[in-house]
Amino acid sequence: GNPPNISFFPQPGKLADFARQEFLKPVTDDVTATINEYWAPDFAAFGEVDGVQFGVPAKSDLKGIVFYKPALFEADGYEVPTTFDEFVALVDTMAAADGPKPLCVGIESGTATGWMFTDWTEDMVLRQHGGEVYDGWVTNEVKFDDPMIVESMQTVKDLWSDDNVFAPGGTVSATNFGTPVAEAHLADDCYMVRHSNFFAGLYPAGTAFADPENPEAIDVFYFPDINGDGPVLTAGTIAGAFDDDPATMAVMEYLATPEYAQIRQQKQTAELEGSISGYLSGATGQDTSVYQPLEQRFLEILQTADFVRFDGGDLMPADVGSGSFWSEGTSLVNGDVTAEEAAANIQATWPQG
Repeated sequence: GNPPNISFFPQPGKLADFARQEFLKPVTDDVTATINEYWAPDFAAFGEVDGVQFGVPAKSDLKGIVFYKPALFEADGYEVPTTFDEFVALVDTMAAADGPKPLCVGIESGTATGWMFTDWTEDMVLRQHGGEVYDGWVTNEVKFDDPMIVESMQTVKDLWSDDNVFAPGGTVSATNFGTPVAEAHLADDCYMVRHSNFFAGLYPAGTAFADPENPEAIDVFYFPDINGDGPVLTAGTIAGAFDDDPATMAVMEYLATPEYAQIRQQKQTAELEGSISGYLSGATGQDTSVYQPLEQRFLEILQTADFVRFDGGDLMPADVGSGSFWSEGTSLVNGDVTAEEAAANIQATWPQG
């Protein structure tokens, strides 16, 4: 009974729930105009509910990027792939060589174990089947056990073969998704880690990033697409207002600006004494010099995407997106069920009505 003026929502679906219950206020025309000035339509749509703008994008997490060591690639004769076919061929070549594994992977995350599998699957749905199928999938117009979704789940499972993956915890499902994977990658137990931008903050202190003079430096490349349509998977936070006081709307408008993004990034970087901040914004017009070189790579990928979609699990009902999708994905990774069985089990948990 005592809501704040503004709250930050990590899930568009939860913001929509509050808006449809009339707890949130639509933003003013000035706020909408500022959003449209600095944000691509896909980002603006994350805060739209039934055709009305309720939310302001305030933070953008970039998924679908691959961490690698350029010097190690060069030393072993490998090149960054630009298509998914090239990526698969590279994985196969690395697996056949007498060297590090192609990939480091872990999906353990306590009660959230399995979410890393869902991220990979979401990326594959976007790449194999496009934005329209993805949009239908997250609303259950395209069922979870549709052959297209099963194909994407199976693609991930196939990429995570024993020949391809180094899992420092012994198995993929027993390996924590974070620091153990980062440490294994830094130690050259594998060539690549597909992850999100925040993963950079999980490498040990002192790790070098995007430094061509340092052979140990870590850099990133875009997880290649399949159909040449440049999709990017993202997450983040969206601000919603519980009142329409002019002062509240003034703050909402400010949150949509590149100035807010720049100042927030400067403050967080200073607080971390120059380390990777973990913050990223898709707002255009920013002075990118406030970002570290690696973070500038993130921004380039984020802002040059042909189209953007929000994390599918965050858009689905909780019983599915943060429930059966995680648990059945883990069972699939462990070999306890097939992709068809996992997909059917997930579909059976989708709320009726």
